[in-house]
Amino acid sequence: MDRLESVKVAAVQFESRLGDLDGNRRRMLELAEEAAENGAKLIVFPEMATSGYIFENRHEIAPYVEPIPGPTTELFQAVAEKYSCYVVIGLPEVDPPTDIFYNSAVLIGPEGVVGRYRKTHLFAADPRWAREGNEGIPVFSTKIGRIAMLICMDAMYFEPARIAALKGADIIAFPTNWVGQSNNPPSKTWALRAKENGLCWVAANRWGQERGAQFTGGSAVIGPEGVVQDWKLSGDGIVYGEYQHDDDNRKERILEFRQPAAYQDLLLHPYLWKEGETRPTLPQVPFEVCVAQLSTRGTLEQWLSNVSKWLELESRKNEENVKHRLIILPEMDFTETEGTETGLEFYQNALHSFASKYGMYLVASVPQKIDGHRVPTAFLLGPEGCIGTYQQVHRDSFGRGGYGHSGFCTLVLPFARIGLLTGGDAEFPESYRILAKQGADLIAVSASGTETYQPWMQRIWAHENDVIMAVAEPCESGRSLLFLHRQLDCEGQPDREEALRGIFSPEMTSIARSRPFLRRLKNELYDLLVQNKTD
Repeated sequence: MDRLESVKVAAVQFESRLGDLDGNRRRMLELAEEAAENGAKLIVFPEMATSGYIFENRHEIAPYVEPIPGPTTELFQAVAEKYSCYVVIGLPEVDPPTDIFYNSAVLIGPEGVVGRYRKTHLFAADPRWAREGNEGIPVFSTKIGRIAMLICMDAMYFEPARIAALKGADIIAFPTNWVGQSNNPPSKTWALRAKENGLCWVAANRWGQERGAQFTGGSAVIGPEGVVQDWKLSGDGIVYGEYQHDDDNRKERILEFRQPAAYQDLLLHPYLWKEGETRPTLPQVPFEVCVAQLSTRGTLEQWLSNVSKWLELESRKNEENVKHRLIILPEMDFTETEGTETGLEFYQNALHSFASKYGMYLVASVPQKIDGHRVPTAFLLGPEGCIGTYQQVHRDSFGRGGYGHSGFCTLVLPFARIGLLTGGDAEFPESYRILAKQGADLIAVSASGTETYQPWMQRIWAHENDVIMAVAEPCESGRSLLFLHRQLDCEGQPDREEALRGIFSPEMTSIARSRPFLRRLKNELYDLLVQNKTD
């Protein structure tokens, strides 16, 4: 189907009243008419807009559920037909044949119902009355583009939006009831999901309070590079933006660099059971992590001399006498002559001597030549020698990598499980999820500083994978990071040689190690992530 090159879209911020079907629909119709009069061809309303959100059980919500098609879709089809537009509405759905209730979104066009989506990743209030969606992540072709719908908690996991992109979606219509401590700007999570996939993200959130829950507002239209086009902090109203057909094929380029053959772990669910039932848990002991943001300019010999001096100084700073220490170094790129197997071995031997001398563990990376390809290679060294090595799985924008046939690597130290990443692999949310499923407590990224991710993105990836994030970049880029959600947050500054350090006690890591986010994944929906084709 031919698509328009440019489409005006609208996110409607709306505070529905609990149980007031008629009043909510009446106000929604007014806002839909206003948006359509102003030229919007896609109009998105919040999650559960017709009914309100927080219901205690099936009995309480039963008077407000409706089928699709039903009364709400009939009302809004008139608007869609009059203005030749599309409307997305969140509502509580009943499936008449089974009497099962769902938290759903419906896409209505000029001819009627185009399609529906049933929320798959449920939030705290939903399971009291709603069943998890059982129809996957559908994408619907329309005159304005290919549209997928996701709802609220679905955005806390990278998989639903990625699946929508793989199925060809251009736009994510996102009804939500996003909660927080107060009204907030648009969630960075929404921007990340747009940027990860090169999609337009139309987020319609509610504001105000309901039964003690505070909704954040911040409805927004977000472009495919993760840039907010427009947003609204609080109050009823309409946010406008524009979806433009991507002549640069950003989405296609992102998907092209994926390596589905390396993603089989995405379908596993290792945290259905508490760790310790079949895999021994590690001793809960404190450990120190130090991210070295150092300049990588100069020769290998100069670099090793600087690292030696820096480690000597660091060894004297162990004031709390922590037994276990992990150091992450940025990627060091040898010259063409040095970038050989011999050069890699020389580098590892030199770092091993440091690890032995100071009784610590070191993560580092360097490009090596394999069959004529430059492949960034990361490794973990300790006093006992090289504990493990892995080669970059994804091809980066410089043509490096794409040769990591052995896949991703998580290694066990006496105090934690360490997942290794090069900077090129750190561009992909799949990498973090796989390492987390392999059991990583900490993801150590040894990066070159040429990557396109930003620290705010890696904070989100850390949080949604229940891991400590330790990213070492050269001081020239200054985007190093040491982060554990609500426990520790240190970020490097450009052109400053510095160390980001933290001591992680068992109390600090206990929540992450219980894997609260990973336990709620819906792996049965994710098959498309490991396939090489897109629809």
